[in-house]
Amino acid sequence: MMTSHRSLRLVPSLSAALGAFDLSFSVYAQELNGVAHQFLQRHGVPCVSVLKVGYELGDVAFCEDGRNWALFWVENEIAFVNPQTREPYKWDRQTYLSYPQVYVAPDPNNEHQRPADMPLRSSPHPSPR
Repeated sequence: MMTSHRSLRLVPSLSAALGAFDLSFSVYAQELNGVAHQFLQRHGVPCVSVLKVGYELGDVAFCEDGRNWALFWVENEIAFVNPQTREPYKWDRQTYLSYPQVYVAPDPNNEHQRPADMPLRSSPHPSPR
């Protein structure tokens, strides 16, 4: 089967289009990370930078320290995602200052902590321990 010169010209165009799409998606992801970081900062969440924003029954920001934060944009609320149970705990700056262990980062040496892609379950406010 012969290929026409026209179809050969489409290959570079398709590659360029896919490259542009990949670049625009990368820019969108960076912008989303920035917006998520600003949202966390506005609520006083201890997160130096957002590595990525994933989706687990809602947007979840993955911070550089390993902590995950569920973002409730419309409700203007944040929830800490417990690394062991994947349960969200409503973020409260005063609770964090009084009981920082409620919002502890995951221990990379603990193999019993569940992976970040497990779904969230609804949970009431955190109970200090």
